[in-house]
Amino acid sequence: MQESKAPTKAMKPADPFSTVKMSRRQFLLLSAHSAAALALFAACGRPSDEGAQAPSTGPVTLEFLAWGDTADLPAWDKYVEIYKTRKPNVTVNVTTVADPGNNFYPKLMTMVAGGVTPDVSSFQGWEWQTYADRDLLQPIDDYIAADNFTDPYPEGVLSIEQSTVRDGKTYLIPLQIGTMVMFYAKKPFEEAGIPMPTDNWTMDEFLDIAQRLTDTSGAFKKFGIQANGNWFRDIGWMRATGKQEFDDLIDPKKAMFTQPEIVDMVQLVAYDFYHTLNCSPTPADLEGGANTIDTGNCAMKYEGAWYFPRLNSPDLRAENKHVEFDVVMMPKGPDANRPHRGWAEGILLMKGKQVADAWGFASFMGSEEGDKIYSEITGRIPNSFKLLESFWLPMIKERFGVQNGQAFVEAIRSSEVDVIGGVPRSKMWAEVVKPVGWDPMINGSQTAAQVLPKVDAELQALLDDYWDSL
Repeated sequence: MQESKAPTKAMKPADPFSTVKMSRRQFLLLSAHSAAALALFAACGRPSDEGAQAPSTGPVTLEFLAWGDTADLPAWDKYVEIYKTRKPNVTVNVTTVADPGNNFYPKLMTMVAGGVTPDVSSFQGWEWQTYADRDLLQPIDDYIAADNFTDPYPEGVLSIEQSTVRDGKTYLIPLQIGTMVMFYAKKPFEEAGIPMPTDNWTMDEFLDIAQRLTDTSGAFKKFGIQANGNWFRDIGWMRATGKQEFDDLIDPKKAMFTQPEIVDMVQLVAYDFYHTLNCSPTPADLEGGANTIDTGNCAMKYEGAWYFPRLNSPDLRAENKHVEFDVVMMPKGPDANRPHRGWAEGILLMKGKQVADAWGFASFMGSEEGDKIYSEITGRIPNSFKLLESFWLPMIKERFGVQNGQAFVEAIRSSEVDVIGGVPRSKMWAEVVKPVGWDPMINGSQTAAQVLPKVDAELQALLDDYWDSL
């Protein structure tokens, strides 16, 4: 699993986790059918939240609804293979959802509505809360305590706590920690005689570099930055101002996109990069997969660890198709705390009769042994600082050539979530922020000052509707 990225025109997303489109109909589908699903669970003897259950001794079949990203598929297969040797009485059926960014949650909601929910399900750290609010997920605190399963829950990292806990109960078992930093290709810097960026660079230094590395006069265009073109990836820029788009990041009640600092930053990254500074390829420039950091046309890109294999891997090096790159923290902004986006992703237990057995398999996946397997196969950041520092940093240096992996560690320590609540971020994006805000800015028809008041107004209506319905 990995962070979503909105596709540009006629182009596959740069990573498979394209925008999760939870329409109003789909959102209401979950609400409308929850009561029926819960009644079915109750009739089947749904376990209480209190106390860890004992696993079965007889034959057990577990259903795992899994994210169908191509990077994850071999990990799921490896988990099932190993777990069968440990628990011969447990059979795990894995159902993967292809094109998961568009299809995963509609598939899960349809299963919930039909009363055939899986025992274990993949989830992003910002998307499971509405299911917990409808009592469809199993809290796991008693299992964590019984097994001393504490490594995936490091103390003092608020973004991980907020994406694993809801109303004081723990639900998510992390398989990875998500954060994003600045990737830079080394060749453009070397050719221009510009020193490589460091973790101490400022916003002014970044903007100067981005413009100096841009040259679109020739047939081979060169751009300083490959902008991401969507709100949730631009949040990293926005938080650097010291402001946030809502009164609270957890269960917000007020949309606040029109704060001057946010308006100025959004204008920069969602409009000026494309149309004023011209230092980023437009959607038209990206058609057919051209003009990217992958192809050598862009010097920098704000990305996550899932992007490593696209640039430099043993296979790419063997074919001489690799891009030498490294990473640095995001440029310093007005907020001295240097907040970076952060979250946890992984798996949750759906309520049912086989919670203890589901916990056995899920906790194996999230254990030190299991998570090392997942991280080694996918390249993604493991779920504990112990593995991150002892295993992951040396591994990404050897496999992907990442020298400054410590930038991820520091980014995680200062990270904060996007927004979590009864109105999912995916719904906000699909229904309001994308069509009303980012689309008109990216196509150059309206500025941030023109669109963000409308974004605020329509998001506020969504939030008010939600709170009024409780």
